[in-house]
Amino acid sequence: MRRSFLAVLVLGALASGPAFADPDINVQYFSDQTIRVTLVGWYGGAYYQVWRSGERVGPYSPLLSQLTLCTGDCYVGDQDVVPGTTYYYRFVLQPSTGGLLSYGPYAVAVPNAPLIARILPNPSNGGGRLELSLPGSSRYDAPLQTEARLVDLQGRTVAMLFSGPLTRGRTSVAWNGRSDSGQSLAAGVYFLRLSTPLGTSTTRVVRFE
Repeated sequence: MRRSFLAVLVLGALASGPAFADPDINVQYFSDQTIRVTLVGWYGGAYYQVWRSGERVGPYSPLLSQLTLCTGDCYVGDQDVVPGTTYYYRFVLQPSTGGLLSYGPYAVAVPNAPLIARILPNPSNGGGRLELSLPGSSRYDAPLQTEARLVDLQGRTVAMLFSGPLTRGRTSVAWNGRSDSGQSLAAGVYFLRLSTPLGTSTTRVVRFE
């Protein structure tokens, strides 16, 4: 009964729009050409649903099959996106304190080619090559301010591999396999995180003894 009632509220919120300034969103692009859209902020205890449209004015369709309890981050993974297309997302929340919040629409442009960051070889126990790829043409599109860092399972940066303007297309950078402290990187699982104004891309990296 609670969820049926909330579904009616969601439809009303889409029609009425938000009453206050919207929080930001974070968009991550993955190598399998899926994206994750996360509402910035902490919304634990709220029920939420995410709606998507190919046009700002709609119509919007729900990406989540039912209203979902937010345990902190409110996000949706969208596997049905086409490179070079702009989509519009709305987040509708009912906080644990009651009421209804509607955020969006947020325009998210999916790059013509995905953001790509990888370390070769992978897995490895030594140095290698960092490969970064940004969508667009180096001839017609301006470079993007870019950071590529290796983080551990707790999200802590262990090695800043690249920071600065990066041209479009593919760039290869040598890496000595060491952390920022100069130590050989310990065995374990890490994540290579590429951050640009277009979003972020995350790749799993395995190091062995």
